[in-house]
Amino acid sequence: MSTGEFDDAMHMPHASQDFLTLAMLSVGIDPDSFHTLEFVRDGFMSRTCITCPHRRRCHSHLEAFDFESHYRDFCPNRDNFSKLLAKRYDA
Repeated sequence: MSTGEFDDAMHMPHASQDFLTLAMLSVGIDPDSFHTLEFVRDGFMSRTCITCPHRRRCHSHLEAFDFESHYRDFCPNRDNFSKLLAKRYDA
């Protein structure tokens, strides 16, 4: 992540919160599994989450415990979540 991208991300709502881990747990992904950690690193999921323009909406759904019902409508990591969930069932 460049310095400019980091600065921009820190001006977004809820910049210091780790939504990626909470989102993964919400949709049924173990964020601590080796496969997930490897995929997150290679898939740039953390960067995508940190720079996401929908952080306020994400926060609202995570707080309401209904993220899993709505993330497909706005989350830029939705396809990555689908791939991780598919791998979980393939293993």
